[in-house]
Amino acid sequence: MPYLKEKTWIASCAYSPDGTFLTAGLEDGCINIYDTSLWAVTRNFRRHQGCINSIAYSPTGHQLLSGSEDKTVRLWDCESRSCVFVLEGHTGEVYTVAFSPSGNQVASAGRDKTLRLWDAQRGTNLFILTSHTGRIRNISYSPDGHALVSVGDDEMIRFFDTQTGQPREIWESQCGEMKSVAYSSGGQEIAVGYEDGEVLLYNTTTGKPTRKWKAHHGEVEGVSFSPNSQWIATCGEDRLVKVWSVATGSVLSVFTGHGFSVYQVAFSPNGLQIASCSDDKTIRLWDVSSLGASMDVEGGYDSLKSVRFSADGRVLFCNTGLGAVRQYDAISGESGLAIDCRDITVKFLEVSPDGHRIATAGTDDSVVTVWGIGTGQADFVLCGHTGEVCVIAFSADSRWIATGGYDKTVRLWDARSGILYRVLEGHTCLVAWLAFSSDSRRVLSRSRDGTIRAWDLDSRECEVVVKTLPFIYHWKISTTSSDGVKAAFRFPLSERVQLWDMDSGQLQQTLEHDGAPLCLAFSSCGQWMGAGLRRSVWLWNFVFDKTAEGGEGRGEWKCLVRIRDIFGEVTSIAWKPDTLEFSIGCDNGSLQMWRLVETSSSSDEWSAQLVWSAGNPALVASDAVFAGAVSLSSVNQKLLTQRCKGTAVE
Repeated sequence: MPYLKEKTWIASCAYSPDGTFLTAGLEDGCINIYDTSLWAVTRNFRRHQGCINSIAYSPTGHQLLSGSEDKTVRLWDCESRSCVFVLEGHTGEVYTVAFSPSGNQVASAGRDKTLRLWDAQRGTNLFILTSHTGRIRNISYSPDGHALVSVGDDEMIRFFDTQTGQPREIWESQCGEMKSVAYSSGGQEIAVGYEDGEVLLYNTTTGKPTRKWKAHHGEVEGVSFSPNSQWIATCGEDRLVKVWSVATGSVLSVFTGHGFSVYQVAFSPNGLQIASCSDDKTIRLWDVSSLGASMDVEGGYDSLKSVRFSADGRVLFCNTGLGAVRQYDAISGESGLAIDCRDITVKFLEVSPDGHRIATAGTDDSVVTVWGIGTGQADFVLCGHTGEVCVIAFSADSRWIATGGYDKTVRLWDARSGILYRVLEGHTCLVAWLAFSSDSRRVLSRSRDGTIRAWDLDSRECEVVVKTLPFIYHWKISTTSSDGVKAAFRFPLSERVQLWDMDSGQLQQTLEHDGAPLCLAFSSCGQWMGAGLRRSVWLWNFVFDKTAEGGEGRGEWKCLVRIRDIFGEVTSIAWKPDTLEFSIGCDNGSLQMWRLVETSSSSDEWSAQLVWSAGNPALVASDAVFAGAVSLSSVNQKLLTQRCKGTAVE
């Protein structure tokens, strides 16, 4: 989706009722109206002398209401572009305005603690409501127009009769000061956004909260129901826009791209798009026709920290520094349910083999959170480590979770209940790698003390201690039936990767690169290894030479494919189980799925084909073939058509 850039920060935005126009209220007092078919400014209004804090369309779309820092409210005729009325009376900044569903009445409120109702046909004041004892931040009409709800700094939710101006219900805030409020389309619920980042849903009949969740880090600046009231969009100080299920309170999408606080969020009338406006001088447009985590194609990005496949290879998971875990269909690249880890800056994740749970660990965090994949909710938190957790592993039967970290211990947990089962002690330095045996009865651990230990889960005894190299920086280990255990090591600041046979303890080979690899991963067959560098991926294959001297044959690793000029540092690689497909995640937030294809069996010639991409700000890669790609954005499709120097393969 495109984004709209202004010369100053944007405080408010609103769609016209038919979705034909999107209007932006700017800090300099200007109102710009965009044609949504062209995304170009078709008209503007310039009478206010201060920031446009709030705008609202009449139900017919013929009039526009604006509230400003200059203490005035203005009613505009959209066709003639003239100001019909200037509604004066507020003694402070106007924060919020609203049109009644009938279009006959408008409301305004703000810094002076008053809520004012006006006749939209005559421009006269009807009522001045003075019940609030603090600034009024936001207002919303009920769908039938009989009630008006207001929230603000006095920590009270107040309802007023719009025909008489009399106070109705008064509810005490559950979480302190409030910044935003919205009615559902049926009027049965209101959503309230709080300064502490909480969102609460209230039943308008009982006045009781029906659901509560932590939505943002910092203030919730805006809330908006989708037209069918199945979803709620929120935005906040943390620069994020999120979409939530009204039924469950679980996050459906996390949209990243804004560079500063996001002030307002609005659904398009058909419910397929969301517009958000920010301090960063942009309005960003989000496609919610297929819900899932996403990012702006041309905006800011958040690095992907790790990528993981489900055991069956059907789902790909990735996490970002902002605390979102995203799911993608590994075949099509379609996004699925996002998991909002909220207060956790996720460093890495692991997926249970049965596909039911995800375990995440945060930066400088001594706890592990286990999430239900189907619900997106936290099932339990594993507490016990006294230092940062460095590694997580699930057993093959998904019954156990093993964790290790800076406190030098390996801890074993029941994956169904989160109860601590064993604490395995013996390492003298941090535990950096864990793996279960195929029967789930033993767990292997490797530490920076230079040892690999095998623990019996029943007896807690350390059966084997293997001495290896200490102070390994980047590495991956893969077990295969033919080769046993291979280990790939990269030392700090080195362009070399060392491959070791862990059964014999012998160095097999040293692989040279033209830069320091940032991540390493073996394929499930153990015959391929991917190395991610700053802007490239090197793919190594174990080639067996039967004609070697002595007739016994020998094998060596050769780099058969290089994908260069990737847009961003490659931060993570994961191989799809039992296939020669792999996914890469980059520090610019992009995710790509690639497939290795043998082009000549006689000469060991291979090529890499892009299968799909997601979240790419630009699609840049050389020494690769694009064939059968799916889920490319319209921007990337145009780039391929315009800039591909070779033959595009459909």
